[in-house]
Amino acid sequence: MREETDNRTMSRRKLLKSMGAAGAAAVMFGTMMNVVNGKDGASVTDSVYGKDGKTKPKDIADLAFVVSTTMEELRAMTDPSTDYAYLVTNPGQEGHFVYDPADTASADDTGLVVVSASGARFKRLLETPYLNVKWFGAKGDGVTDDMAAIQRTLDAASARGGGTAFLPNGTYIVSPSGSTRISLRNNVNILGEGTSTVIKVKDNAGDYGMVFGASSATPLRDVRISHLRVDQNPKNNLTCNIDLSRTDSYYWQFVIGLYNYENIVIDNCTFDPTCGINTITLNKNTAKNAIITNCRFNFVRAKGDPDYDNSAIYVNGRSHTVSNCLFYAEPSQKARGAIETHAGTSVISGNVSDGYYTGINLQASESSGAYCDMTVTNNTISNANQGIQLWPRLQYGLKNVVISNNTIHLSNTVHLRSLTTGISTASGSVDVGPYENITITGNTIVFEEEFTRRSSLNDGAFGISLFRNCDCTNVVISDNLIRNAPVTGIRVGSGTKVGVSTNIKITGNMIVNAGHYPASSELYRAGILLRSTVNGADISGNYISDTYDQAKGLFSIRVNDFDGTFTNVSVKNNLITTKQGGLWFSVSPSVQTDGPPAKTVASFPPASGTYIQGEIVLVTGLSVDAGKTPAGFKVTATGTAGTLTGVTGTGAVGTPYLVVNDVSQLQPEQWIRIEQGNQLRRVVRISGHEVRLNANLTATVASSPVTFAAPSYMAFGSIGKLPAVVDTSGSTLAELETEINRVKQTLRDYGILS
Repeated sequence: MREETDNRTMSRRKLLKSMGAAGAAAVMFGTMMNVVNGKDGASVTDSVYGKDGKTKPKDIADLAFVVSTTMEELRAMTDPSTDYAYLVTNPGQEGHFVYDPADTASADDTGLVVVSASGARFKRLLETPYLNVKWFGAKGDGVTDDMAAIQRTLDAASARGGGTAFLPNGTYIVSPSGSTRISLRNNVNILGEGTSTVIKVKDNAGDYGMVFGASSATPLRDVRISHLRVDQNPKNNLTCNIDLSRTDSYYWQFVIGLYNYENIVIDNCTFDPTCGINTITLNKNTAKNAIITNCRFNFVRAKGDPDYDNSAIYVNGRSHTVSNCLFYAEPSQKARGAIETHAGTSVISGNVSDGYYTGINLQASESSGAYCDMTVTNNTISNANQGIQLWPRLQYGLKNVVISNNTIHLSNTVHLRSLTTGISTASGSVDVGPYENITITGNTIVFEEEFTRRSSLNDGAFGISLFRNCDCTNVVISDNLIRNAPVTGIRVGSGTKVGVSTNIKITGNMIVNAGHYPASSELYRAGILLRSTVNGADISGNYISDTYDQAKGLFSIRVNDFDGTFTNVSVKNNLITTKQGGLWFSVSPSVQTDGPPAKTVASFPPASGTYIQGEIVLVTGLSVDAGKTPAGFKVTATGTAGTLTGVTGTGAVGTPYLVVNDVSQLQPEQWIRIEQGNQLRRVVRISGHEVRLNANLTATVASSPVTFAAPSYMAFGSIGKLPAVVDTSGSTLAELETEINRVKQTLRDYGILS
């Protein structure tokens, strides 16, 4: 064999050339990775790999020749030389090996160690920390099962103390099954060459728990998976069955599943198609430090339960980020959640999801302690059913959360779910922890319009809502744009009046066309709605608009005593506009509102206008009878001045609607009297010829005359003074009596005497 190989030897200069410029430079200048100088008398293992498993270029430089050979010839070699480097030329396994006569025990892994038929051990010379999976037998040809070869690569890198398993371009078939998976190792990274590096689950792999995993006994530490694509091949796995009735976990079809971890990075990976209950799950509430960034997900439902729950990314642990990822699914695939983040100290930013039911779920955990500290910002969530959800965990509250500058588009008419929300609280019946220090600001939330009631949706359609049976404290909802919220624009407080909301600020929001959906309960059809017990709230500076030609919303702001108890609640300086008229401002007397204005009229009584009890009316006309003309009038009973001409109405008893023949003379907030039944009502909304009243009709109305219900007034003060009284000295008794009578009359004129 020596004689054969001698014909293929080359000089040390050629050896350096064959190693490439980087390798030659490393040899000459001692810069190859983790350089350690060799020692006299050391074995080749120590000389090449060092006692710590690292390369020693000084001894490589001492080699005299390099021999070109193949892997098969190397294994057949009977008389190797320690003076030679053997250049293996097999495609994918190229590299330099040296013979180590001192090693008689190392196993043949085809990558770093090759054992000949005679028992000689050949060791690969490494120029970088990258271990090519093809060295270890992987083919990447889309046919060969490469799972074992990939595992050998990871194990070899682990044995060296760490490194990177490198997957060059190709399609690597893997065969996870049940609990069988590729086991990740501490300090061992996996690196591909982008989407041209494909890890593909074999056809009809059947049930499996995950593709990549690790033991949960101790944390998997310091691992990065990057620049590759995973194809779970769901359309060609007809032997699997995601069966939610099973109690084991060996059918979940995770791609990456870790139940104890520290310092994990997953970046620039594509999961297309992906199909499992989770694509990535990093799940231990005491684990820490995970980064998932610049990844792409395309969900395609696997064979099994037609509606199984799923999330692309599920992270439970302290200190993690999910950023700049893209999630896509056709609505027919029923992709449930793009991102779930649990426990806290997390940032979710710059992600885009399209077609998932829910964009982002935020949840506390048993390890959240006194805070969660979550920031969700600059994400785009499109064609969703729910944008962002906030969950407590059992009694553990969700605290210290900022949700800002996200764009959310809801395809509620596509998903057709019983609940559709932009940003909202969520929980199971056992999740009763409080919400504290929640800021929701600068978000854009747009729904699809729904004008026809469907059986699957009643009142669960909110733009922004904190509506669960939990306490809410220190909440800011500001500067958001909410358009076409089917039922409620912004809602705080539970429907069952459970929980207390404290320190709530709802300011500067623009709410357009909220409440247009014909929900069975009108109580929720509002731009802004407070319910349950509220201690301290500021609702101010909001712009609420109904842009339809015929108004479809009902309430602009509803803080009504029927819905709860309100203390220190202020509703001021909000602008409410509609085209035809309407949006009912229904606010409890206990709520602080803008003070009643002083209205002016040219003459008294007013010829038109609605006057509210407690308002002041000043007369601006110039005709004044000094000492007799009142300074003004206080409205003692609300009503509308003026005359309706030829207006009639029809309505059914027990309903709040009146259809009138002529709405041109009517406006919201006017008070009318319906002749049939002598019914006094307020106009709160006009939509076409339909007038919404403030209370149900107590008698059926059929073309009944309709008139204004006039207000009542009480005069106060007087303008000017009477002329001076002449000197009465020397007057007769009769003259004095006449003067006293004048005084009495003057006192009567001023209202002092009756």
